[in-house]
Amino acid sequence: MEQDQTKKQLSSQKERWGGRASDWDEEIKKADHYANFENGYQRFLDLEKELLKKLSDLEAGIDLGCGTGVTSKVLAEKVKTIYLLDLSSEMLKEAKKKVPKSIILESSVSSIPLSDNSVDVAISRGVVVSHLPKELVEDFFTEMARIVRAGGLILFDFINRLDTVDFKMESNKNVFSREQIKLELEKRGFENMNFDGEENYRVIRVWATKK
Repeated sequence: MEQDQTKKQLSSQKERWGGRASDWDEEIKKADHYANFENGYQRFLDLEKELLKKLSDLEAGIDLGCGTGVTSKVLAEKVKTIYLLDLSSEMLKEAKKKVPKSIILESSVSSIPLSDNSVDVAISRGVVVSHLPKELVEDFFTEMARIVRAGGLILFDFINRLDTVDFKMESNKNVFSREQIKLELEKRGFENMNFDGEENYRVIRVWATKK
């Protein structure tokens, strides 16, 4: 029963995001779009560029829940092989236009079709872990730890608070404290954790390296 409900939630998300694919890039240019609250999308992009600038000789990277591929394009400039993963085939088509040489993976972030220790960098913008069905949250962290090589970098964002602004929520969201994220990552072998965002921010970004 629970498995059926999970599949239903994922199917609903796939349909919803697929319907937004063609105009998403234009939509988020609007100053009042929810993605621009606290300048979250741009802060992630700036942080991604800053962190990747310090790295070299990267074999492979993956963008988890890549959407239309804005963050994928930045990552593609630093790695020899880039994987784009998303539930939505429509989103993946848009992302492929930005990163033509990418390898497409139409799947959930809770079940990544790559072998262990496959990538040097895993990024995820768009609070993907907060969108997941609750029963798949643990899998998100476990899968990242599985596919990232020792010394590899992860960067993702998550919802920290929902009371900062009155957004219309189309589904329940997973909310995490910094301490919860820290514990989830530490028990899976990540270290050197850093957070970007004030304590009262709706969305916070975190990056860490795998031991």
